[in-house]
Amino acid sequence: MKVCVLSSGSGGNSTFISSSGSSLIIDAGISCKRILERLRSASCDPGGIGGILVTHDHSDHISGAGTLSRKLKVPVYIHEENWRSCRERFNKCEVHFIKGNFFVGDFFVEPFPVSHDGTLNYGFCVHSEEKKITHLTDTGTVTSVIRQRITGSHIMILESNHDPEMLIKGPYPWYLKQRIAGNLGHLSNKDACKLISESGMTGLKHLILAHLSKENNDPVLAYDLMEETRESSGMDFRICVAPQDTALEPVEI
Repeated sequence: MKVCVLSSGSGGNSTFISSSGSSLIIDAGISCKRILERLRSASCDPGGIGGILVTHDHSDHISGAGTLSRKLKVPVYIHEENWRSCRERFNKCEVHFIKGNFFVGDFFVEPFPVSHDGTLNYGFCVHSEEKKITHLTDTGTVTSVIRQRITGSHIMILESNHDPEMLIKGPYPWYLKQRIAGNLGHLSNKDACKLISESGMTGLKHLILAHLSKENNDPVLAYDLMEETRESSGMDFRICVAPQDTALEPVEI
């Protein structure tokens, strides 16, 4: 299985996952044109994409989803309440409502709830070829469900949104700082490190830090903190930081 994060951050999010027989997209928060350009730049074939999975209804996760669905003639997988909040974006799209676990091509997909201020908010575990990829962003707190669902992951895309001190001292208005740091906001670097250190995921091979704030984080800081966590925990996984404006080099298991 292969993962390529095409874009990650408040400017738009999208991730490509492929196996030997199938591929899919999680979120399409940048334009269809840019998604296709970044797929080509990473040597990822859009021709096999079997569906677009939507984590929640914020624009940085859905702005290009309808156009991409119509362009590739593939369905969108979205919870009905999220669809109702933005249905105009999915005009003339094939839409499948998420009601539980489901298949997209060869992938078995397990959605799980996360704590964010979208209408309804999900992480996804994607299984194929006896491998597991977990996508976890846009959650303000780590729940027991999250801890259970990430177990056994071989690749994990994990939010590491902000450094608390940078957030407090940064340019955002106070209400927005409270939102980001709150239980319906985003995980900090320290939150991400704590989750990994307590997870016991000995099979984890690749950890992709995602949804970093441009104003309230530093990729080097996020990487270094997770590297310290990896070393102190005795785990053995590669760490990458997903950028906003280019596709991350694909990782594979």
